[in-house]
Amino acid sequence: MHLYYCFGGIMMDITNIAIGKRYKCSSPLFNQEFTGIVEKVYDLSALVEVESCEEKDIEKSEDLNKRLVVPISSICE
Repeated sequence: MHLYYCFGGIMMDITNIAIGKRYKCSSPLFNQEFTGIVEKVYDLSALVEVESCEEKDIEKSEDLNKRLVVPISSICE
């Protein structure tokens, strides 16, 4: 298993990402990290439902129907 450090913790290995589990995530669309629940895992990314985010990112989250695809490298434990 390969572990790498990312902005908010340890970056996840794709084999350890579980559907339905909460993770810290980052996206260039958001100003700050957010907490998301993984809905689906793809080859190099995951579909995440935004569970909580900074107040300044709420509008963007709602514009995206609280879902976005993020690279695996942007998902931290």
